[in-house]
Order: sequence, then structure tokens, then C-alpha cells
Amino acid sequence: MKGIGKRVTVGFLSIVVLLLASGIISLFELSNLSNDTEVILSTSRRNLEIAKEMIKSAHEHSQAVLHYAIFNDLSKRDASRRALGDLEGALVKAKNEAADASRLDSLAAKILHLREVSQSYVVAETAMPEQSVAMPEPSVLIEVNQSSDGKVWYDNNYKVVYEELMEEIQNFMTHTHTSLAPRAEQLNKNAYRSVAPVFISLVVVIAIVLMFYFFMRIYLVKPIVQTNRSLSDFLTYRLPFSVKAELLDELNELVDNIEKLIAIYKQNKA
Repeated sequence: MKGIGKRVTVGFLSIVVLLLASGIISLFELSNLSNDTEVILSTSRRNLEIAKEMIKSAHEHSQAVLHYAIFNDLSKRDASRRALGDLEGALVKAKNEAADASRLDSLAAKILHLREVSQSYVVAETAMPEQSVAMPEPSVLIEVNQSSDGKVWYDNNYKVVYEELMEEIQNFMTHTHTSLAPRAEQLNKNAYRSVAPVFISLVVVIAIVLMFYFFMRIYLVKPIVQTNRSLSDFLTYRLPFSVKAELLDELNELVDNIEKLIAIYKQNKA
């Protein structure tokens, strides 16, 4: 390749292409990073909403059972059934959105146990008149007496299952955050990967600029300075015109033309 202009043009175009390539790669990686971040945040937010829905439904069910078991407010039975249905609906949502639904089997078992305990009290309470007339066996009589005493049943039966369920919901929330840890770590790696092209390009551009400075200093600035100085010495002191520098392309032609002009000047003067 000949010509200083072409060399400089190619050099600076190379820098532009390098910066464009690194910028495009970084934008692509940042786009992936943004999508991954959105997925992680959306998953975490959704699981948190499901957990809050479970806690709310479990609490509403507990309050309804408390009213009809202890305070004999039978109108709360429908509310307890609705709350239990909402709780099971939240479990279905969690299973549909979970990567591994088998991890929710324990939570499903606790919800099923809560339903069984709630229904057992209703069944036992409904059977009380029949049992009192039929004079049941002692073992059956103990069960009926426990069921008829709502406070004892609530404290000894329902409350235990309810606390186990709440603990399982907390485990679900903890597992949700734990399951997101590998994805968060991958997100951290993607962040480094998105920044790496820009950093590498910056280092390369700095190296190229320093190289350009060195070569332009050696092959452009120094020859021009020496050519100008030598020409000034010839015109002022009539010293021989001599440029002691490595000359390339147009600069070499320029010095040759100056030497020809000096030779013509000397011939004309002679």
C-alpha cells in the first residue's frame, strides 16, 4: 500500500470498525443481560405474590375455622371453604410456574392435611347427636368429646397443622430465592461478558493510538521537521540540503523534488 493518506485512512478506519464491532457485541450482551434480569425479577416477584396469596388464604381459613370451632359462628364455614379453595388455587399456580413441580409435593401434602383436619371436625361435629343417642363405645366417645370441644380441637389438631403449613410456605419462599441463586450468578457472568468487549476494545484502541503516535512521529512528523530545517539552512546559510530520516511515499517524492529544484537553482545561478 502506497500513500500516507491511504495508510492513515486505513488505520483510523480500523479503529472505527473495531469500536463498532465491540459496541455491537456489547449491546447484544447487554440486551441478553437485560432480558435475563427481567426474567429473574419477574419470577421472583411472581413467586412472592403466590406466597403472599397462600399466606393470606391460610390466615383467612384459620380465622374462619377459629370462629366456627370456638365461637360457634357456623356462617364462617363457607368462608373457610373459599379460603381453602384459594389456597389450593395458589398451589396450582405455583406448580404451573415452577421449573420442578415435585419440589412442591411437601407443600401440597400440608394443604391436603389441612383440608382433612378441617373436614374431620365438621364431620365429627355433625355426628355428635347420633353418637350421643347411640351411647358409643369409650374409644369413640373420646373422639367425639374432643371434636365437640372446639378450643381443644383447634389448639391440639388444627393449630399444629396450620403452623406446619405456614412453615412450609416459608420454605417455599426460601427455596424460591435459593433456586434463583445460580441464575443470579450466571447474570453476574453475563455482566462481565457484556463489559469485556468494551474493555478489550479500549485497551486495543489505546495501543493502536500509541502505535500511530510512534509511527507518525517517526515517518511523518520527524521527516517534515528535518526537511523544513534542512531547506531553511540551505536558504539561509547555503548549507547542503540533506534529510537524515526514513522517507516513505509522498515525503520521499517531496524531498526528491526539492533536491531537483535546488539543482536547477544552482545551474541557473552558475
